[in-house]
Amino acid sequence: MTRIPYRRPEDMTDRARELTEERGNLNVYRTLANAEHVYTGWMLAGRDALTSPVLTRRLRELVTLRTAYLMDSAYELGQHRDIAQTAGVGVAEIDAVTSESDWQTSDFNATELAVLRLTTELVTTRAVAAPLVEQVQQALGPEATVEILLVIGRYAGLALMLNALDVDLDETARLPTLPTERRR
Repeated sequence: MTRIPYRRPEDMTDRARELTEERGNLNVYRTLANAEHVYTGWMLAGRDALTSPVLTRRLRELVTLRTAYLMDSAYELGQHRDIAQTAGVGVAEIDAVTSESDWQTSDFNATELAVLRLTTELVTTRAVAAPLVEQVQQALGPEATVEILLVIGRYAGLALMLNALDVDLDETARLPTLPTERRR
């Protein structure tokens, strides 16, 4: 049960209500809408991050899933497993990046592996070795490298909020929550 009441659409500004409804009126957005002065900007930045042509949808979803898994975010995993499939990520690939299996031996290409290593290293150690950043930058360029870091930061921060407030999975959440051994 969430620790802060969900904001009702009728209690939101017109723009906040519009952005919430655009994304499906999910619990995550109705929770974030409590931060009235930053919510609209946060939602617009999220739209830009999710629709930027710099990263492929597939790569963005791989990063999102890996971040969600490492941050123990059942909510993000519940929402993004299905989204990832629509972005061309197979079920076996999803299972690989959302577990402790040896995902590095999966059928990811060299760039995807480098990005997944970068994601894992950053989320688990809060830093990334210079050679790994260089490898990703050589493969994708500086703009895409920064966008990847922004996506990681966005979903890691969101996971912290979701976990702190114990935001309920929506009835529309696509797949089961984290395995019991990963939960705190």
